[in-house]
Amino acid sequence: MRVDDWRNLPASALEPVYEGERSRWANGLQWDLTASLRVLEQARAAGTLPGLVVRGPGQSIVGWTYFLVQQGVLQVGALHARTADGVRLLLDAIFKSPEASLAHEVLLFVYPDSPACESALQRRRFAVTRYWYLRRTLERSCVVPPDPALRAVLDSDGPDLVRLFSRAYAGVPGARCFAPRGRLDEWAQYLGQLTRGTALGHFLPDASLVTAGESRTSLAGAAIVTALSERTIHLAQIVVDPVARRQHLASRMLDALLSWGVQHDRATATLLVSEENPQARALYDARGFVQTGYFLHAERPLGRRVLSSPVAVSA
Repeated sequence: MRVDDWRNLPASALEPVYEGERSRWANGLQWDLTASLRVLEQARAAGTLPGLVVRGPGQSIVGWTYFLVQQGVLQVGALHARTADGVRLLLDAIFKSPEASLAHEVLLFVYPDSPACESALQRRRFAVTRYWYLRRTLERSCVVPPDPALRAVLDSDGPDLVRLFSRAYAGVPGARCFAPRGRLDEWAQYLGQLTRGTALGHFLPDASLVTAGESRTSLAGAAIVTALSERTIHLAQIVVDPVARRQHLASRMLDALLSWGVQHDRATATLLVSEENPQARALYDARGFVQTGYFLHAERPLGRRVLSSPVAVSA
């Protein structure tokens, strides 16, 4: 197998890769990747997004990845190969990349296409956490009366949302996949990804909810909702201020968004929850969500010696 820089490939070489990924997400997650893949290809073709492919027999692409460096963190957005050897080859090539020399740690959040991905990450000394992908069918029984304490998100809520995320996730290890160091600028960037990007679907401001804090100038809770497809809504983030917990805000916001989904002709609701958050998992189980897949969050420091053997990347 050989590793190539994907920026040197013609668009036609990536079309089968994208189509395979589009089908995998649609069939497994009911998630339409069309918009995200379009943005991905534009960045790749422009040469602004580093990435690699693994070539197999006949020069076919049997593995691929892309990544970038933000504030000293190498963030990997995809990691796919048919075998564990292919995944390890991609990881070693990432470690050898110029971008890795600018980073002190690497983070991944990926939808694996086989158990080989998790095995390869563990063999390369990553700390790996599963995020369960949960789904439930929306039906008339989900409809509840409006909750007067909840309202739709406004553009002006942005700064308060950033501060709410920071308060709610302070000291929570699992929050590193959202904001690696927990800084306000990282939370602002994460909120921008949710509301302006396509990686987690298209933002639905009418379905997204907030509730005011005691001072009426801050937020006690928020639920950010996106559309993964025409019929699927996704709870991208639900967060409650620590001082406002034990008021059932999370369950009330969850009930309200499920009700919104039924009233707006959506068929399915989905979300992600860490395996290390049994309290949240219990809430979702009680609301009828079932596990249909998982994502992997993995992290490890980048030292000077990370390779077991040299990896050549074709220019």
